[in-house]
Amino acid sequence: MNGVLPPLDGDLPFYVSSGLMLLACLLKLPALVRARGRDWLLSSICALLFLGAGVLFITAQTSIVLVNRWTGVPNMAAPVVYMLLVAFSGASIVLVLNWRGETGSAKPRHSSRITIAAYGAAVVLIGVLFALGRAPVEQRTRFDLYYANTPFIREMILLYLIAHAVASLTVGHLCRRWSREVHGTLRTGLRVLATAYLMHFAGYDLMTAAAVFGRWTGHTWDVLIVIARTMIAPSAVLGAAGFVIPLVGQSTAVRYWQLAPLARTVRPVRGAPGPTPLPLPWWKPSVHLRLTRRQTYISDRILACRDRSDPRIRHEALRLALARNASGTEAAAIAEAALIVAAVEAHYADGAAGSPPRRGGGDEHTVSSSDLVHIARALRSRIVKDVRTRTRNGQRP
Repeated sequence: MNGVLPPLDGDLPFYVSSGLMLLACLLKLPALVRARGRDWLLSSICALLFLGAGVLFITAQTSIVLVNRWTGVPNMAAPVVYMLLVAFSGASIVLVLNWRGETGSAKPRHSSRITIAAYGAAVVLIGVLFALGRAPVEQRTRFDLYYANTPFIREMILLYLIAHAVASLTVGHLCRRWSREVHGTLRTGLRVLATAYLMHFAGYDLMTAAAVFGRWTGHTWDVLIVIARTMIAPSAVLGAAGFVIPLVGQSTAVRYWQLAPLARTVRPVRGAPGPTPLPLPWWKPSVHLRLTRRQTYISDRILACRDRSDPRIRHEALRLALARNASGTEAAAIAEAALIVAAVEAHYADGAAGSPPRRGGGDEHTVSSSDLVHIARALRSRIVKDVRTRTRNGQRP
């Protein structure tokens, strides 16, 4: 137990990854304080990021040595790491269940209670098994292999591997299945999460389990433990990114940026009021005010060219989108984008030709500000691009 600490170089990826996860947690802390505990989702994400940072920090060799020395118990860091890892695994399942479930839904709440009880029991059992077993020789990176055949310690290792593997497969499957039903930054975040948890399973759980199984059968597959350790940091950071990406996508600044294509699309519309100058210095921008102004700018121009709207264009675009296996939300956004593009082009063409505004026959459908981002994203659809091309060529879409 005496001697110098191991060099820090090999621990740098763990400390950097831990720091990034902790930073992501701290960035959400002001919002968490403002919510005063009412935002369960935000609280869960902060807890998950904090646990993940703890796992990465304790997994570093320097931290392992320090924990063992401070407690005076050889290999005390091992059950600490396993407990944090199992707690992180259970928290991952709970977060995804409630993230997807509707507020107040009994099913996610019931499933969460079962998950918390199961993983809470696993955490306690890990501590009990370590206390019952004997692990007198300090092992910083090969604990799983060195004590693979030791009574009680063997069961502790098997328990944490099963708990972590089940969580990795469950969260990966839920995220992959859910990602097919959503779009935007939520879909991106879910696919990143699915990749991260499959990396957990294939890169860490299977490799470690295979190395331990090798010891049970008299084989030496220690290189698999080395591979497993190299997968911890990148998969953890990828998982943290997967949870943070959807939240960033819902931020005011990102929403302002996402509306830029739609603002450019409606720019040719004449007869709508211009943007009101913001009474703000350039060094103190208010993103909320800028977002409100951009939404108003877009809505005013959509309203100004409403008399050029043809409901048949929306119906046809909706039919085509659904025929191409778009989801209901995506198809509705594509249909609305096609309608707006055609109306803007018709409005601009009539204005350039000196034609008077059309009366009657316009579309009375209104667009809410919450739909604008979906419509802006739908402008990239081939269906919408075809409508724009045909309208500019004087053809009826």
